[in-house]
Amino acid sequence: MSFEFVGSWPYWGPAGLMSFMALMALIVKAPWRQLIDRSERQHLLLLSIFVLGVFWLLEVKIVGAVSIHPLLMMSLVMVFGLEIGIVAGSLALLLTTFLQGRDLISLVMPWAFNVVLAGFSAHWVLKIITRLPTSNLFIYMLGGGFFGAMITVQVMAASQWLYIAILGPEPLLVIASDYYYLSLLMMFPEGFINGAIITMMTVFKPGLVRSFDDQRYLDG
Repeated sequence: MSFEFVGSWPYWGPAGLMSFMALMALIVKAPWRQLIDRSERQHLLLLSIFVLGVFWLLEVKIVGAVSIHPLLMMSLVMVFGLEIGIVAGSLALLLTTFLQGRDLISLVMPWAFNVVLAGFSAHWVLKIITRLPTSNLFIYMLGGGFFGAMITVQVMAASQWLYIAILGPEPLLVIASDYYYLSLLMMFPEGFINGAIITMMTVFKPGLVRSFDDQRYLDG
């Protein structure tokens, strides 16, 4: 679920500033060498940015500044890692905004919550999975790809609602409260799509999935 803040700086400024600082830190920290050394991963990254940017054009407008579309950030983070996954998601959202001809200010809230926060949420889910005593492959694919994606939806939705409740504006809080149930409806399709993507990637191209450890999940 996306909320577009097109009002004054106090509304969207804190989210935009924190997301920008996080993105700069991730760009510096990102393992670019691993990407540069493998042309196959470069092609996959460019394809992911383009496909996701076009896919997000299929968003459904609910009312006013509220729209819904699958996030797919769980798949990006599982395949590329936290740093490059969020960079890819940011570029995909920029592409979507360009293709829609919208003002850049309108992407601040979707970028902060649907990309940056969702990306960190996916990363935390993976951290929990890697700390589990079991090394079952299905825990990785279903716990990460399916249930992890469902968790990112709720983290994103709850965080947006809390942010709006604290900073306003009041009319948007009413809308966010009235349509919060949509985030519950988004959970299963989000989990299904991400689960299918990660399952196919780990089966056919496991070497391109950065978070996948074949020694742990196949030999363990």
